[in-house]
Amino acid sequence: MLQTIHGDPLMRVFDSMPGDVRLLHDALARLRDYKHGERLTLNLGNCGTALRFLQVHLERCYQGEPIVLTGDQRLLERNGKPTTQTTSARILHGDCIPYSPDESPYITMSRRVQESYKTNHPVISEYDWSSAAFWYEYIALQPLLYPECPRELLLEGLTADSLQGDRRIADIYAEFFGVQTTFTPAGAVLSKANTQACRQAMEERPQNICIDFSHIPDLYPSIALTCERLGVTLHATGTERLAYKESNRLEAVALHETRHDHRMAMALLVAGYPVDDTACIAKSYPTFVPQWQTLLTSAEERG
Repeated sequence: MLQTIHGDPLMRVFDSMPGDVRLLHDALARLRDYKHGERLTLNLGNCGTALRFLQVHLERCYQGEPIVLTGDQRLLERNGKPTTQTTSARILHGDCIPYSPDESPYITMSRRVQESYKTNHPVISEYDWSSAAFWYEYIALQPLLYPECPRELLLEGLTADSLQGDRRIADIYAEFFGVQTTFTPAGAVLSKANTQACRQAMEERPQNICIDFSHIPDLYPSIALTCERLGVTLHATGTERLAYKESNRLEAVALHETRHDHRMAMALLVAGYPVDDTACIAKSYPTFVPQWQTLLTSAEERG
């Protein structure tokens, strides 16, 4: 978005990148070739991020042009009130949005990336903590569901001082599920607690936990299914936005349904439930399914 706003060359995209990234890139590339007055329809599939960024972009740069944003039925159903992504899009366009101490980490991250770009400092490109949630789910459930599989994983590139709000997944899984995170130059190493103190803490862990998902809605599927499998009652607050994600995730988790939702598919797969649609995972994490299959296959070969 910043490259487009400032007229800079667009980054290259590859098939291994998330589908949403490639979709937004293609839409912006088509807008670069746009000629005044021509009709243009941009199909955004079920990418809410692209929709909200482009709504603001068209309003600022293509006012009155016959350009239509469309997508899957679910995307059209979700198109409602402004979200944090709408605010982020305005920030990227240079709007002065007053800072709030309780603002979403997503908005804070957008401010810092926009300031970095504006001052010609390298824009920080981080690995995705939202996608890391499914590997935390795996490590937490490994003794129960995958005892022959590795008890430790390296997630390359993840850092402790991330701008992302979903960095909290490490703290949540350490506090409630005994998953330790050790940061190394290569990335984050996830492992089950091994010390006597940690084992005791796990045995004494509360059977009822309360988590506010107001600023971390994408973590809900993994955490909710981890709790379910471990017999922990989750009291979830701040879940209003979950009904307007790629699926209604409150319902999808309760019914163990994928509903063509990439995060639901990954969370259900790790939790050991049948998943009838893994193609949707490419939306955010194209390499997840082969990585998951490799993990399970390596355990079978060792066995």
